[in-house]
Amino acid sequence: MIDPSALLVEHWGVTTPVRPLGGGMNSETWLVEHAGSTWVAKHVPEGGVAGLVAGSEVATTLADAGFATGRPLPARDGRLVVVAPDGSGLALLEHVAGRELEGESDDEQVWIATVLAGVHAATDLGPEPATATFAADWLAPGAPGVTEHGWLVAAISGVRAETDPLALTWATLHADPAPEAFVHDDATGTTGLIDWAGSTRGPVLYDVASAVMYLGGAEHATAFLDAYDARGPLAHGELRHLDAFRRMREVVQGVYFAGRLAADDLTGGIERADNEKGLSDARRRLAELGVRTD
Repeated sequence: MIDPSALLVEHWGVTTPVRPLGGGMNSETWLVEHAGSTWVAKHVPEGGVAGLVAGSEVATTLADAGFATGRPLPARDGRLVVVAPDGSGLALLEHVAGRELEGESDDEQVWIATVLAGVHAATDLGPEPATATFAADWLAPGAPGVTEHGWLVAAISGVRAETDPLALTWATLHADPAPEAFVHDDATGTTGLIDWAGSTRGPVLYDVASAVMYLGGAEHATAFLDAYDARGPLAHGELRHLDAFRRMREVVQGVYFAGRLAADDLTGGIERADNEKGLSDARRRLAELGVRTD
């Protein structure tokens, strides 16, 4: 784990001690008390800087629209993300008060659906000619580690053939809306959505499928799906393509963990066995969705 203190002093004037919070698989975070408020310092390796910059811009736009997103505090020179000498990046984000959701109850699923539908509707909605322009990097057959798994190469081809011709509603995506990214304040009833570093523009169904994956599958996500269908911006009939995007999401998951295994990437304080499990889980869920993985 790095120490962000020097960068925080230089670029934000933060002189108070910071407290490690841990991080996800792609970042490290610290709790920061500064200027009478609570913030979260988020550090990403060099390869994650562009995503952190883009996500910080999205979080700012949505915060301006009234959503709780973990808005970044600009550095003294106006940058949302400061690049360290080693190429890594650091952002200072508003701390969103509340508890991370788990998505087990119908109430929590409705909160998740309501916020996700809201942020989709608040961005630049519109149809695109095809899904073929989406997720080229995420679904690259030649990505590191992928060719070592023949079933994954075949699954990429199958998913692309299934989804590429579709013209669907696009919006700015969160891209990884796991329940713990939704933070609910029981005192105010407000639910925030944080961790925008993977944000990109794409088919809304990708975010819906991602949420369903994290909620344990469609059979466990009925409250979420009903609420999103009622509140979201999808055109009539688009949800019939949900399973196709569930397969796409699992293939993206497979490519991600295959790459981490190939690079022996243990960012986030995990072990190799965790990456192996991530790949195995994606393969299992793809089989459950009708994809051959033998």
